[in-house]
Amino acid sequence: MYIFIIALVVAALGALTYYLYIKEKGEKLSKIERGICPECESPTITLKRSKSGGCSGTSSMIYYCESCGYEEEFNVEKGCGSGGCGL
Repeated sequence: MYIFIIALVVAALGALTYYLYIKEKGEKLSKIERGICPECESPTITLKRSKSGGCSGTSSMIYYCESCGYEEEFNVEKGCGSGGCGL
């Protein structure tokens, strides 16, 4: 019984950690989409590389800040509804 409770607590903590990670990543991407570096708050963020996974796949984008050297990759899903297919 104790092992089940411990496993449940560990799973809940893992889910909470993942949720907080995704929330932080979303906040960073929101700032980047406005052209602001999430680290140094300067408007010097640029798209370094962008790869597309096809019509409805994910896009891998690497952003780079010219002021502080911040670099991070984001994988953003694009579907046909968002204009990904050009329909």
